[in-house]
Amino acid sequence: MNEELKFPVVAHHRIIVNAEGRDDAQTKALFEGFDLVAPVTEANTSSGGKYVSYGISVRFKDRAEMAKFDEQLKRVPGLKMVL
Repeated sequence: MNEELKFPVVAHHRIIVNAEGRDDAQTKALFEGFDLVAPVTEANTSSGGKYVSYGISVRFKDRAEMAKFDEQLKRVPGLKMVL
């Protein structure tokens, strides 16, 4: 499947971070400049309480904005995984 993305496009992400030392306000602030379809929400905590996940849905106007979002993801404190 080699389809070209048609912009604008909405992408849904789930990020998983270490629960210890996380900073919800800082995490949410990293995405304030983007066209969020819904507020950044805490989704789940792992059964052992070690990880927390957040849901983020963003409308991107072009590839450059997607790249900028990717750079912001890398700044999330305690980031373990992006789905």
